[in-house]
Amino acid sequence: MFFKKYIFLFIAILATTGIFGQLQATTTEPDPEYKNYHWDNSPTLHELPADEQKMGVVVIKDKRIIEYYSQNKDIVMYITHHMIIRVNSDKAIEEANTVYIPAPEGVVLEDVQARSITKEGKVTTLNSANIKDVDNYENMGHYKIFAIDGIELGSEVEFMYTLMEPSRKYGTEYVRINSLVKNLRVDIYSPPAFIFDAKSYNGFPDMQTDTTMTAKHHIFFDGTDIKGYDREEYSGENGALMRMEYKYAYNANGDPGERLDTWSDFCRGVYESFYHEITKKDRKVAQNVIDTMKLAGLTEEEKIRKIESCIKTTISLKQDVLGKNNSTLETILTTHVADETGMLKLYDQLYSDAGIKHEIVLTTDRFDKPFDGDFDSWAYLQKYLIYFPGPGNYIAPMEPMSRYGYVPDDWVCQQGIFMHPVTIGKDFHTGVGQVRDIFCNDWKQSMNDLYENIKFDLDMGMANIHLKETFSGYEGYQIQPIYSFLSDQDKKDVIDRIVKIIFQDAKPTNVSVTGYKENELFRQPFIVEADLSTNSALEQAGNKFLFKVGQLIGPQSELYDDTVRHTPVENHHNHGYHRELAFELPDGYIVTNLNAVNMDVFHETGGERDMEFHSYYKTDGNKVTVIIDENYKQIRYPISMYEDFRKVINASADFNKVVLFIEKKSNP
Repeated sequence: MFFKKYIFLFIAILATTGIFGQLQATTTEPDPEYKNYHWDNSPTLHELPADEQKMGVVVIKDKRIIEYYSQNKDIVMYITHHMIIRVNSDKAIEEANTVYIPAPEGVVLEDVQARSITKEGKVTTLNSANIKDVDNYENMGHYKIFAIDGIELGSEVEFMYTLMEPSRKYGTEYVRINSLVKNLRVDIYSPPAFIFDAKSYNGFPDMQTDTTMTAKHHIFFDGTDIKGYDREEYSGENGALMRMEYKYAYNANGDPGERLDTWSDFCRGVYESFYHEITKKDRKVAQNVIDTMKLAGLTEEEKIRKIESCIKTTISLKQDVLGKNNSTLETILTTHVADETGMLKLYDQLYSDAGIKHEIVLTTDRFDKPFDGDFDSWAYLQKYLIYFPGPGNYIAPMEPMSRYGYVPDDWVCQQGIFMHPVTIGKDFHTGVGQVRDIFCNDWKQSMNDLYENIKFDLDMGMANIHLKETFSGYEGYQIQPIYSFLSDQDKKDVIDRIVKIIFQDAKPTNVSVTGYKENELFRQPFIVEADLSTNSALEQAGNKFLFKVGQLIGPQSELYDDTVRHTPVENHHNHGYHRELAFELPDGYIVTNLNAVNMDVFHETGGERDMEFHSYYKTDGNKVTVIIDENYKQIRYPISMYEDFRKVINASADFNKVVLFIEKKSNP
């Protein structure tokens, strides 16, 4: 519910302070809505039809009131949440008996009530002494937490609280519960001149404007029998849930037709701030840095990489940089520390001085909320990229472990606002922007390849293996850029974990690791090679040996549960896997069921495969090579293709079960 800290939020505050002030001087509001909203003083259990009584949990009421209120010459927000939940299973009781209320700094808990009602009508109310303050609960900040007593199977759990918090001009409401919501009501109130706009996503019903209320501006939704759903595997996570975005869009005291806080407003504010704060000394310092880099003779891409590497290996990003001149480029290059504003100014100035055309891009983590260019809420302006039109690729300036061409994968494959500066006349600098698509990387650029050469020691029941595993592009994103910073012991532990994913009993020797130096990051694959022995892949059964070839690719994800799918498939990035498992048969032995490795599960569109699991074998004398290609060439698959996706995912898990029979050749 609470807003993240966005860079340049100060621009929004400066742009609207006068508007708030104008309203406060002329308007007196009635009481806030929460003071006139009460729960039933004599609660009874709600009647539910037989089919709903069999559900583990039923949300009988989910009421949310969001109110912008003029108080003491300021605008505050009152947030009220009222829920009634029927719990019909032990799991539902476990999940519903504790309430978590976010309460970061500046937020005041105005009121809280809670109770349980059993089937027999016994009511147990909250003892306020049971409310506990928990700092940084699960790394999510300060929370107030309390348990609700007296809950039994068939009980109803009811709680209602109101928070007062500093106003914000944008917000999001989610439906996060996997259950039937019998009544969902969302109300947003504001002073009459404050006009809010809203947009719904993923099945969240559209908000309506209340034309009967004049004392306040009021938009609302009142719906029945809404089926919520959990975050599903291979989904857009929060971004796939039902949600509604809202923003302060118009002020009737000014020009009622002028939309506030547009994309254009943001772009202008960014660049006017840049050029206002960049001094002649800053420009001179930046040019000196460029001169010392000796960029002459390099390609544009090489220049981009060199500047990015220089900044990311010498300047630390910190949010709490102190000092009057902390964002000047001279200070940043002297202290080697910058906040996000200073860091972005540094990148912008260095690339400009190097003559490299670039655009600043803002977007979201699409697994939180995919960027929507048609709804200009600044809540979407969360993540910074820099785009280079020449080579046509990106960097993520605030991500120290990212490098050119491989920005965080959850930020791409969606829209963003692309901004660049313009000069009007001689001295006035401003910015313009355009909503455009941020492309997805090709699946072939992010591969996890596995090569295993296996020799059997049948007397010992052992498989001796030389393993080579490569991680390229996004498949190496979690390890390649950090490996060089690890201690020797941590490096050993990482390699042990990589090997033990497949062979839990193995102790790797002759380990070789390449592809982790600064100039190799995301340009060369991260490669691990090792020798190992395992007795988990080979088992004797009578006069034959069982070779568990399927286990040599490691455990695989599976989607055997065929429940109804609610959301499209959303991968973090396009990717593929190539595996080659080569083994030599001892003299006098054969494999009697080689065809067991043959699998071909795929989906194609227009004659082209867009996902597949294909395994087959080749023989060369006593040598057998099992080859596996598993590819996911699209970032998204619609619900209509989910069953095909599920079959491909499960094919890899089915391959885990493949066992080859190694037997002595029969005498002619």
